[in-house]
Amino acid sequence: MKRYKGEITVFLSLVLMILISLLFTVIEAARDNGVEFQTECAADMAIQSALAEYNREALEQYDLFLTEIGYGSDESGYILLEQHLQNYLQDNLSVREILSAKGMTDLLQISVDGVTVIQASGAADGEGAVLERKAVDYMLDKYGLQDFSSFLSLSATVEQERFLENAVEEKRLENERKIDDVDTTVTDDEGNSHKIPVNNPADAVNSRRGSSSILRMVTEKKGISEKETDLSGCISHRNYTTRDGFLQGEKYLSPAEDLIYQKYLMEKCGNYVREKEGSHLTYEMEYILAGKNSDRENLRIVTERIIMLREAANFLYLLSDSGKKAEAEALAMTLSAVILFPELKDLIKISILIGWAYAESVNDCRILLEGGKVPLLKSKVSWNLSLKKAMKMEVGEDGKGNEQGLSYEEYLHILLAVLDKKARNLRFMDLMEMDIRQTPGNDNFCLDHCLHGFTVRIITYSHTGHSCMITRTAGYLK
Repeated sequence: MKRYKGEITVFLSLVLMILISLLFTVIEAARDNGVEFQTECAADMAIQSALAEYNREALEQYDLFLTEIGYGSDESGYILLEQHLQNYLQDNLSVREILSAKGMTDLLQISVDGVTVIQASGAADGEGAVLERKAVDYMLDKYGLQDFSSFLSLSATVEQERFLENAVEEKRLENERKIDDVDTTVTDDEGNSHKIPVNNPADAVNSRRGSSSILRMVTEKKGISEKETDLSGCISHRNYTTRDGFLQGEKYLSPAEDLIYQKYLMEKCGNYVREKEGSHLTYEMEYILAGKNSDRENLRIVTERIIMLREAANFLYLLSDSGKKAEAEALAMTLSAVILFPELKDLIKISILIGWAYAESVNDCRILLEGGKVPLLKSKVSWNLSLKKAMKMEVGEDGKGNEQGLSYEEYLHILLAVLDKKARNLRFMDLMEMDIRQTPGNDNFCLDHCLHGFTVRIITYSHTGHSCMITRTAGYLK
């Protein structure tokens, strides 16, 4: 009997076992990588789909991309966003029916095990700082870098000369106290004592300060909106939800960026001379500056601030104009001589100059609200009211503004530049909520329910026992 050796068969069997083991290891690794790759692709598509559900009105009215996680409801948590992401994921991973129709089989059969939002950047985070950053990015994309040197010069003048610190009013009150301290009591031929009234011509001007007639005077041609609103549901008047903060490293605006943000507010919000169509409050910039619930009250406060600013600038000019000072001094001298108290001359002169500056300021405000321009610092050419008309508060006919001056909106910008940033941001978000809630399907719109970006953890598993966990950060990042 012939014998055969089996060394080759044994060797081949051992080699085949190693090759088969290697083959199955490669197949298993490929399957594991396939699960991870398909999960990543599906996750990216799901996240982009969720981001595509941005609020249309926020984009249309304010050019801001924001994901509202309430989706029209009053839900403030992440549950609806997680459900949307999970639905998109499952749709992207479910390819069995498509493959079956082509006679193929889904070897992976991946399902979603969990979707969890673990961090988010809310639009209202940082007291509106996230919204600031998004607005600045939009403005830089639209306009690029801008030169604000002229505005900075104006703001520096306003600050240096204390135009917004009510210094003239303090001087007026102090001057009036000094006038009142002068004893004008005289004794007649019969020995009877009586006090001679000063009859200061500036009293007629000062009696109008702060009265409702001033607002009527400066808005006589156009009138005033009577819109009012309930602020209790707005973000500045409720406890609102804050998220985990910023997904980006930079948080606060630089001075230059803050000026760009102010320009954004001026562009997106209406005001008395440039109303925004369909706005909940007609005077939106005035609301940001004053924060009251009615157009009338907001306009009153803003016009008073403009008049205060103008009065300080006008009084500063009068002190430099020798001719106008001589007019005031002549009137004061005549009055003090008539009542036989020459020591009142200088006090009455100051009183007349302050009253003259105030009347001119009311006239300036009227010009601004009618669409004209008024320079920050006056000259002989740009001065309007005569002393006689000023003492009678005959405002409304003199002066049509100056082509080289500042407009009403530019004066609003000056007031905006000194406004507290927290109040400014919250009031702007109030306006956004009020205007967007007027549109269909946005009755429950809240900015603290809107996200700028988020981080999500996604877990999937395959019927083969493979699982995958990935983390993605996404948003409307620049």
